[in-house]
Amino acid sequence: MRINSTVGFKVVLLASITLSLACSGSTHLTARASKQRIVFLGDSITDGNTYPQLIRQALGDAAEPIPTIINAGVGGDTARRMRQRLKRDVLVHHPTLVILSAGINDALNKVSPADYEADVTAITDQLQLANIPLLILTTSILGPNNAEAETRLANYDVILHRLATAHGYRVAEVKKLMQEARDNGESLLEDDGVHPNFRGQQLMARAVLDALGYRSVPVTIPLRFGVMPGVIRVWQMRAAPANHSPLNTATVRNLKADAGWKRFVLPEAKPASTWWLDGERKRGFALSLDKLIGPGKSYQGIASLNASKPRHVFFNTGAGLQTIWLNGVRLYKNTAWTGWHAGKERLPAVLRTGPNKVVIETGANFFLSVTDTNTW
Repeated sequence: MRINSTVGFKVVLLASITLSLACSGSTHLTARASKQRIVFLGDSITDGNTYPQLIRQALGDAAEPIPTIINAGVGGDTARRMRQRLKRDVLVHHPTLVILSAGINDALNKVSPADYEADVTAITDQLQLANIPLLILTTSILGPNNAEAETRLANYDVILHRLATAHGYRVAEVKKLMQEARDNGESLLEDDGVHPNFRGQQLMARAVLDALGYRSVPVTIPLRFGVMPGVIRVWQMRAAPANHSPLNTATVRNLKADAGWKRFVLPEAKPASTWWLDGERKRGFALSLDKLIGPGKSYQGIASLNASKPRHVFFNTGAGLQTIWLNGVRLYKNTAWTGWHAGKERLPAVLRTGPNKVVIETGANFFLSVTDTNTW
């Protein structure tokens, strides 16, 4: 086993060892670390699920043990909102490590450094109480039209470094790597001047791997996509009738696909318009219901799942799902924005022996998989 002087969070990922983050010793992950859980807490940059997957791919390509990676990013979130949902989206997974990326939306919404510090400190306090180690990402860069917000981000980074020093947290130096690349003429942002492009996401992955002690592990590209486990691939779908009422128990039980419905198969065959959306398409997201099924404000879908015996499962949601019904019983109703990524909700359910009728209502895009566990 190689010894790495950069230490870090590789140590805390070992199932058989419990150490303070102030430790100075370091080891690479053992095979048992593949059973460990890292939760990525963040905003849309995390919700898009690119840099977490680059990290996962890099570790696998380097024949390093791969921990379970759980995305807890929600587009639009500030540190305060992350603080409010920490128990629901992070602690519930009993992570062995949390990786925090917060600040872009705070800066764009002119959150004061004092308020930002209070919210991040509240997050760190809760993690300390739960004895969960933390890795902090410094903030990413913004485009030239957001100079005021970039100044605010610089103040946030001072706070993050101060908290890290006080508590012995590791820091992934995202800002430093991105500033150096920008100074060298690299383009790192999408056209909105806020979200990192693929190159920017590579640098974020690089910063995290460095902080975890994997400086010699390359960030391999391209990012390889495959359909995610348990995706329900075959549907009958239609645009919801005009002026329809939301489905209820009676209408769901009687809902049947007729000639007005279309067969819809995932993954969609036609490449999507951007690199990021095309990756989501390959992973099993439905992205083009308006084109493949027809215009509509919302859509209804029916699928069948067969089980040879009663089976405890999890329904994993993503994107624009509005409701899920299983055998006539409502399993899920969306009441608030909880992000885009696959697995933003992981809902326990039981499949009965034989065919199981799944009905959904959704916007123009959705993700739905069914897995035996809530980590995958």
